[in-house]
Amino acid sequence: MTTSVRMAPASWPLSYRLSGDNAGLRRQFSTLLYSCGFLASTDPGGITIEVGSATSANPEPSRYQSIFNWRDLRIGKDSERVRFNYRDWDLELNLISHTVRCWGPDCDVLDGLSFRELFLLSPMLFLLHTLGYFEMHAAACEIEQSGYLFVGPSGSGKTSSVLSLIALGARYVSDDAIVVSRSSTSSSLCVRGLRRSFSLKNDYLQHCPDLAAYTTEPLDGSEKRRIDPRQIWPAQHVSSVEPKFIIACKVVDQDTSEIVSISKPEALARLVASTPWIGFDELSAPDQLDIFRSLAESCRTFELRAGRDVFRNGDRLISFLGPSVLA
Repeated sequence: MTTSVRMAPASWPLSYRLSGDNAGLRRQFSTLLYSCGFLASTDPGGITIEVGSATSANPEPSRYQSIFNWRDLRIGKDSERVRFNYRDWDLELNLISHTVRCWGPDCDVLDGLSFRELFLLSPMLFLLHTLGYFEMHAAACEIEQSGYLFVGPSGSGKTSSVLSLIALGARYVSDDAIVVSRSSTSSSLCVRGLRRSFSLKNDYLQHCPDLAAYTTEPLDGSEKRRIDPRQIWPAQHVSSVEPKFIIACKVVDQDTSEIVSISKPEALARLVASTPWIGFDELSAPDQLDIFRSLAESCRTFELRAGRDVFRNGDRLISFLGPSVLA
């Protein structure tokens, strides 16, 4: 049996039921799903998550075809299920029933952030695909009722751009983790945040002591820390935007920044590059590519070559990115 992505996405925010006797796994799942904006519910139609001890499940690993092996995470799948293993923990996702079964030691995880965002989030992404939502490593905000999508690898300036625009009155969705879907009532596209927090480099925080006061946990193996922007700018948060502009971010070694138009095929290539899981979920890949094609075709597409001027003075960014400038 095979599954397919729904023509219209499930209603957002997604709901889940969490049960089981493994208190450590319950805490980790609750923390992750809260950060994603999912809602705990007793609704039987939502996502079901069951957690247990290492001896409470029959893993049957031999029936799965290996599709991914990186660091401590291993993934395999068959026609209806995806199996995940991370050190002493195992997880099985049923793509038909939207049920997640996770088992392993009941203890506090030392690298809790990696455990959540590498091991526990990965099956959620596969599940989101079946519900009509596709993740991107991208930022999003709204300026003068126009939606912006910022794409680019880590260190390309996505977070810095959004923070500079927030200071100028923009409304934010996320700094680097979003999902895109089709509207359930029209052919338009909708971008929502997939993570509540922002990730800021330590050198950025050194220049912004007011933000440093709000930092929480550090990112494992990275010189970044998390902040919750809704504690700082609660009135400027927006849950979703319809993107009008795609901005491919790039930091350049020059004094003056510039904004240049890029072709639709180039924009599509940047979108695909922002989604690493597209190569491992063959079932949903055609739907995901279709969404990205629609994004590239419906948006104005540009590359922001950010020079030293915008890093010295973030106010200059609006002179490159204002809706009236890009229209």
